[in-house]
Amino acid sequence: MKTVEAAAEAVKEAVESAVEKTVEVVESAVEAAEEAVSEVVEKVEEAVAPAKPAPARASAPPAAFEASDDDDDDDDDDDDEDDEEEEEFSAPAQYVEREGSGRPRRIGSDVRVEDIDYKNIALLSRFLDRRGRILSRRKTRVSAKVQRKIVREIKRARHLALLPYTADQTRIVRKRK
Repeated sequence: MKTVEAAAEAVKEAVESAVEKTVEVVESAVEAAEEAVSEVVEKVEEAVAPAKPAPARASAPPAAFEASDDDDDDDDDDDDEDDEEEEEFSAPAQYVEREGSGRPRRIGSDVRVEDIDYKNIALLSRFLDRRGRILSRRKTRVSAKVQRKIVREIKRARHLALLPYTADQTRIVRKRK
């Protein structure tokens, strides 16, 4: 009977030590996972955070304003009241681009070669027209190297059925008179 009790006591001690070791291993794994998650969260926050505009460029008035200020030097002698009003006027901190005038925005000016991937459907679809055709370099305004990579990745995405070969083409039916 004593041997059975001694054996049970030995098994109990062995199980307790194994449980303690397992708990220690699990706790260290949890700590490592928490560190990895915090690093990933920091990287995501850095990537999501909006870029801060350069203060020198944002506060500097455009060259057109500087040229027009030089023309007003002749009027400074005549009107002192106008000078006070001009001093009160301050240019906006950041200039807003005019919409709809001039050349349309360049599609691919902000595209980097590293970002182009067959899995990045949002980026690739910017280089397709309504019918699903690949836009030319003349329209996208990207370099030849970037255009080649875009075409290769679009074709790869189409082959893997991530992008359609043709867009949804609805047939326009004319009413007969």
